[in-house]
Amino acid sequence: MLSVLDTPFEMSLRLLLLLSASERTMTTDMLALTDTVAVFGANFGIADENLHGEKAYVLDEFDARRELIKEALKLLVTQNLVRVKKYDDGFHYSVSDNGRTHSAEFDSEYAAEYLALAKKASDYTQGKTERELFKIMSKRT
Repeated sequence: MLSVLDTPFEMSLRLLLLLSASERTMTTDMLALTDTVAVFGANFGIADENLHGEKAYVLDEFDARRELIKEALKLLVTQNLVRVKKYDDGFHYSVSDNGRTHSAEFDSEYAAEYLALAKKASDYTQGKTERELFKIMSKRT
């Protein structure tokens, strides 16, 4: 493997930051939606430019993102960095104290940028259903 980009490991780092930026639990789909809003913030009006640049097929990338998130969550839960709890609408994830401590140690420009965008994305998705966010995403990407 030559790069950690687009791997469960890379996604696990972003998820730790995303869950640390949010005070709520999230399902796999809500994590994927919120991460998409963070990374493509300009499309959703929360940033001047997209963190990962312009892409024509953001929606097509969504299924792959969701699969990476599932794999990353397995890593994070088994390492006690993320907690999982079953609700009527499925499994919800939140950062553990250990995960919050670990994510606070991330010291890079990318981590700082992503964390700021994750906070904005979490606020943006707060109070919206997954269905509403899917509709917004299909219109804006």
